[in-house]
Amino acid sequence: MLSTRDIKRKIRTVNNIEQICKAMKTVSSVKLRKAEERYRQAQPYADALQRVVNQLGGAALTHPLLEVRDVKRTGVVAISADKGLAGSYNANIVREAIVQARAAGEVGVVPIGRRINDAYRRLGFTFEGSLWPVGEPEYRAIAALADRIGELYVQGAWDRVYLVYHRHGKGVITEQLLPIQPPGEQEGQSDFIFEPNPAAILEQLLPRYLRTLLFTAVLSANAAEQAARVAAMSLASENAEELIDTLTMDYNKSRQAAITRELGDIVGASEAMR
Repeated sequence: MLSTRDIKRKIRTVNNIEQICKAMKTVSSVKLRKAEERYRQAQPYADALQRVVNQLGGAALTHPLLEVRDVKRTGVVAISADKGLAGSYNANIVREAIVQARAAGEVGVVPIGRRINDAYRRLGFTFEGSLWPVGEPEYRAIAALADRIGELYVQGAWDRVYLVYHRHGKGVITEQLLPIQPPGEQEGQSDFIFEPNPAAILEQLLPRYLRTLLFTAVLSANAAEQAARVAAMSLASENAEELIDTLTMDYNKSRQAAITRELGDIVGASEAMR
């Protein structure tokens, strides 16, 4: 059994860890609110852009980003966090991203975030681009990466592109990023009047749409990361409190045992002196 001094030292250590976890939870809670707000602000624009693309999708137009080809080489874009201490967030993303990359056969990868970047590098996958650290997602950096992905697809380096990320509130998902597959003609098409013409608009719209898809995915993943970190730090704080209670009980037992031994020694010495 540990001595009272060792137990007190462990209690102080666990208490320090608990304070750190609570501080990290507070910081992550603030970041979560900001991340959710950014995601909510970006969503109306993305939805409006989606509706326009849907209307154009029913016009039987062609564009390199819409072209469906026989799949010979696949691209996998995966979004992870830069840091840990977020529970199983990174582990789930890395697992799914590796599964998709290995199942694709001939594949090139584009990791977004340090954790998936490190995982892909260790396994020797071919990089076609990367972005890390992500930090606070910036549109310009993500838009440049989206343009690179679109360029690879148009050039024929990839015949299909998957996007693996953690959608906020729904878990890890895999979506087809390219070729873009608009649902086609939607109700309410008469609400749109295209000028100068649908083909010219589509030429400008689809690259912007691809950037928006990737940017909103990164925003969603960032919000999910902060939510996972809040949950992880909350659980860690609760576990620390339970451990402190257990150690305090052990300390009291050890202290009581030491007092009992001392009293026994005193009584024994007293009896021996009679």
